[in-house]
Amino acid sequence: MTSRTTSRLTGRLTGRPTGTGLGAAARGVFLTLTAGFVLLPLAVVVLSSFSADEVADGGWPNGWSLRWFREALEYEPFRVGLAYSLQVAALATAISLAVGAAAAYAIARYRFPGAALLRAVFVMPLSLPRVVTGFCLFVLYASLFPTAYGTVGGIAFAHCLLLLPFVVSVLGAALAGLDPALEEAARDLGASPPRAFLRITLPQIRPALIAAAVFAFITSFDEVDTSVFLMPADQTTLPVAVFLRLEQQQDPTVTAMSSLLIAGSLLLAAAAALAARGVGAALVAREAGTGEPGEPKETRGERTA
Repeated sequence: MTSRTTSRLTGRLTGRPTGTGLGAAARGVFLTLTAGFVLLPLAVVVLSSFSADEVADGGWPNGWSLRWFREALEYEPFRVGLAYSLQVAALATAISLAVGAAAAYAIARYRFPGAALLRAVFVMPLSLPRVVTGFCLFVLYASLFPTAYGTVGGIAFAHCLLLLPFVVSVLGAALAGLDPALEEAARDLGASPPRAFLRITLPQIRPALIAAAVFAFITSFDEVDTSVFLMPADQTTLPVAVFLRLEQQQDPTVTAMSSLLIAGSLLLAAAAALAARGVGAALVAREAGTGEPGEPKETRGERTA
């Protein structure tokens, strides 16, 4: 048996891809270059945050200091923008999850005229540049809804148009992998449609729901292109405030705030991953205990009896 055959057999038995020679080296180089391409800009930003220099030029710092973190946290537009961004992102996430879950459920479970058109409507915002979307919404608000300009609700509505395609896609994929017969069995046993959804379907798509919520929140929080058209200069979200600060002054205050945002995003993603993992483990334990995923309690009671 040759070494290549042994390597392939080991990979099949362990479930881990193995390789020898040029193929393994090429994969290693590719992964290294990809990781460097993704992580190098973040490393430069974080490094500049601790610099004692007055200008963030991306070079190696001449000294080290926490001064810029202190100034970033004390800078009033950043503090106001943070609170504003959290409100907008929370509201946009809640609305997009509610609307997106209903739309994804309807598309996955029902066949009706116009289903293809409904899918196209949710995908349409992705085909437009966000600057164009922001300008169109600015014209809409200025002409028909002037009171919505600069408000949390007005900006959250604009963000929902950008979030819904992703939410519908994630939840639609999760729903497509479920057996609708489980929900139908719950209805046959007397459960109402809302109760059947909450007790049978929702627990199984909860990891996808968590992933969609985190992605929607981070996307809304970081949005600049659309938001800049929909708010006055004295009341902006945090990313827009960072952008305006960068136009005025190129000191490391911007990189310090960017580093804090990077850390916050990583912590949020890690928390979501742990939550999704916990939900998945609970669901697996439930399936192992009942023998059927999401099986109604009435059926389990009858089977036990």
